[in-house]
Amino acid sequence: MMRIAALAVFLASSLVLPPLRGQAPGAPPLNPASDPGWVMGGSYRLKAAVYRSAAVSAAPVLVVVLHGDAPFNKPDYQNSFAARVAAAQRDVVAVALLRPGYTDPQGNTSDGVRGVTNGDNWNAKNTDAIAAAVGELKRRYHPRRVVVAGHSGGAAITANLLGRNPGLIDAALLVSCPCDVEKWRQSMLELTGQPVFQGPLDTLSAIDQVPGMSDQVEVTMVVGSQDKVAPPALSESYRDKAVKLGKQVRLVQLAGKEHEIFLEPAVLAELGRLIAAVPARRTPVPHAAVPPG
Repeated sequence: MMRIAALAVFLASSLVLPPLRGQAPGAPPLNPASDPGWVMGGSYRLKAAVYRSAAVSAAPVLVVVLHGDAPFNKPDYQNSFAARVAAAQRDVVAVALLRPGYTDPQGNTSDGVRGVTNGDNWNAKNTDAIAAAVGELKRRYHPRRVVVAGHSGGAAITANLLGRNPGLIDAALLVSCPCDVEKWRQSMLELTGQPVFQGPLDTLSAIDQVPGMSDQVEVTMVVGSQDKVAPPALSESYRDKAVKLGKQVRLVQLAGKEHEIFLEPAVLAELGRLIAAVPARRTPVPHAAVPPG
């Protein structure tokens, strides 16, 4: 019982993220969302907040941001991340998505099932809903390059869509990724002792999706060396399998950092590199079919 209580305190406290530079704690993000609204992800209507660089061309870089599982709060740090990206980068449209079934602090709720946050909501239905939403955003903004950035459970979903939808995006940033669902659940069971991490689960494991990835998509992984929630070994095994299969995956470890690193300057810098990268000439890859809903 003490282990469970300690984990709850750790996770709850770690989800209190720093405010944007120059704003008071609790204040709304700098440069409020320019197109607050919704996007369809298959049959799901998902809450979205859109942030733009000071000047945006007719073919900007599209950055889609996915939050983690947020077991103890209503997530909105994806909005802070997207706002920082748009403020720091040129010619970017950054869209923060509220994942299926989640409610944000303002009371907006995306369609779908949130689940119990034990890996269950990284399933095919939610992954395909996010993929469909990215496709809708591509049609809306006509980007020259598409980058998806996900944290924790959002990184797992991002990695899933890489394998299920090759050619959909150009680059991905996977931060604190629980990329092997079976090993992650075993680790969480050992850490917490909670039975919710035992038994079979109808979900997707990112490491199993690696063979379906495009060889041309650029993937950067970032993990804290002291991450107990998604230990570095999970990112390392995903990277190793991907590289062995000829995929473009690199891994960055942040010394001394734990799980909640999404707003770290080093993470934002890695995203900046993916945004600025000149895309290689691409061999046409057919989009995987995304079931409606």
